[in-house]
Amino acid sequence: MTEILVIKNKPNWVIALTFPFVLLLLILIMLVFLPIVSASNTYLLSALDYVFSLIPFLGFFILFLYIWLWNTFGKVILEISPEKINVTNKNKLFNKPKEYLKSEIQKISIVDFGVEQTRYYTRLNYLFSNSNYSITIQKGRETIRIVDWLSHEEAHSILEKINQ
Repeated sequence: MTEILVIKNKPNWVIALTFPFVLLLLILIMLVFLPIVSASNTYLLSALDYVFSLIPFLGFFILFLYIWLWNTFGKVILEISPEKINVTNKNKLFNKPKEYLKSEIQKISIVDFGVEQTRYYTRLNYLFSNSNYSITIQKGRETIRIVDWLSHEEAHSILEKINQ
C-alpha cells in the first residue's frame, strides 16, 4: 500500500513579498525599456542588440522565479511504498522526481543541522528557527538529504511512517 506525505515548505516572507516586485520590474525592463534602448535605423542590428541585451535579464528572471516559486509554493511529496520511496519537489523548476529502492538503502536517519559545518564555513541554523532536522538516506558511501528543515516532531513522525 502506498502512502503519500505532503510536506509544505516554510517560506521566507521577505522573499515571498519582495520577489514578485523584482520579477515585475524585470519583465518591464525586458519588454519596455530594452526594445526602446536597442532601437536603431537598421532592423537587423537592433534585433541582435535586443537579443544580446535580453540574455542577462532573462537569466536573472529565471533565477529569481526559481527561488520565489520554491520558497513560496514549494512542497515535498513523499510516496512511500513497501519497495521504494519516491521524492517529488513540487513547484521547483528544472527538477525531476527521484526514486530510491528500499533494498539499496542502508540506513534512514534524522540529522540535526543546528550547527552545520562544511569545509568552508560554519553556519548556526538554530539561531533563527527550531526546524533544523533533515531526513537522510545512506546509500552506499553517499548521504542524501530527502527532506530538509523539519522540526523534531515532524522529522520523527515522517521517519516512523517511512520505517513502517
